[in-house]
Amino acid sequence: MNLKLMRLKSGEDIVVELLDGKESQQHITVKNPAMLVPVGDGRSNMQMGLMPWMPFSASKEYEIPKDWIIVITEPLKDIVNNYNQVFGSGIIVPDVSIDSKTLLNE
Repeated sequence: MNLKLMRLKSGEDIVVELLDGKESQQHITVKNPAMLVPVGDGRSNMQMGLMPWMPFSASKEYEIPKDWIIVITEPLKDIVNNYNQVFGSGIIVPDVSIDSKTLLNE
């Protein structure tokens, strides 16, 4: 799965699966776009959540005009894991921050 984070001219940040071979000069085709939205508990705890970009659409694939895309980048691992739980395979990539030297010495 080729997940990317896009910022659109509208100010929306969306996580999308880019579909290889479906790009034209004017459009990028994406699958299952999800918008990042702030969610909180009414106190100071603010987090980001994902919701379908067009929740009332029957379509899962969309052509986004290239002139509406400001930037395309790699999403954070937490965002990828959240997306995979909701829209993808459900596989969560663990955070492995153990130094390889430590493993060799144990």
